[in-house]
Amino acid sequence: MWDTLSKFIPPLRWVLLLLVLTLVFAITQIPASWAAYFMTQGNTLALSGVTGTAWSGQARMSSIEIDNQHYSLGELQWQLKPLTLLSLRPCADVDARLEAQQIEGRACAGLNGRLTVTDASIDAPASLVQAGVPVPVQGQLSANLQTLSMKGQSLSELRGNLSWTNARVQVEGTWATLGSFAAEATYDPEADALVADVFDLDGPIDLDAEVRLPLAGGIFVEGELELTGAFSDQIQARDWLPMVLDHQSGNRYKVDLQF
Repeated sequence: MWDTLSKFIPPLRWVLLLLVLTLVFAITQIPASWAAYFMTQGNTLALSGVTGTAWSGQARMSSIEIDNQHYSLGELQWQLKPLTLLSLRPCADVDARLEAQQIEGRACAGLNGRLTVTDASIDAPASLVQAGVPVPVQGQLSANLQTLSMKGQSLSELRGNLSWTNARVQVEGTWATLGSFAAEATYDPEADALVADVFDLDGPIDLDAEVRLPLAGGIFVEGELELTGAFSDQIQARDWLPMVLDHQSGNRYKVDLQF
């Protein structure tokens, strides 16, 4: 029996190779608009000015809406991973750029409207999140996402880390330099909120806090911080900070804020 089967193995390899080559050829001929249609079904990803092919294409402008908040992604390019089509969950390596903003990673689209992004890096100015912050901010945001998953318009999973370097805030018309900070972030499905453990990297503020951002709105911060003496004098912290935070001792304060 083995002798009989062995006669068919070489032809079978050639048949499989022919099928793969046919699939690759077909993908290279399919217009990018078909791929764009499939990628935007059942979710809030929007693409316009689409050119190229399903295998390798680009959109002149792209955007995404997460829990009613609109985010522009800029020009988007993708390179399809053809074998992922066999699982009906196509994946592509994507690169989106908009002025000082850059996003790179792998995006996978499911038939159930789920959009998953893995191994992604994001660099953007802090002004990107200005709408959710009560004071003007400056600096550079950098994020590394292990995974981000959306189903329809709702976030369903998030794991990653974030840094804010050269952080500055404006208070009463004066800019204060805060240093640099980092955070380990996850999504809490029970509370429907982003949760981040935030800590300082350098600068005049020693910070250890938990930040919760319910997707329904609001910011909750709880933890502790300590200022250097020079920075405390610069911003005249002793005159006003005890009215906002719980003064512990010296330049140390307990943080319990809600915006």
